[in-house]
Amino acid sequence: MMEQVISLLEANDVKNFQVADKIIAKSIKGAPRFDTPIWPGYNVSITIQITDDEKAAKVVNLLKAFNKENAGTDDELLTVCAWELESYFID
Repeated sequence: MMEQVISLLEANDVKNFQVADKIIAKSIKGAPRFDTPIWPGYNVSITIQITDDEKAAKVVNLLKAFNKENAGTDDELLTVCAWELESYFID
């Protein structure tokens, strides 16, 4: 689903994000993903920086809608965490 999420971000003019691939994880919902024969698979982590609060809220709502429309099982749900940044700069 990574490609679909990245497409959603780009379609909504999100220009600043990083992708960490092959993350092993255990979540509240869905099976653990430890990339082993017993717990196959892995997660992907996408970190997004948005300085406009309204745009950030819009993206969070789009990701919630994405879950409702695209997640057929708990294993396919996105986990979304959002918080305000005290400092953000590139210089």
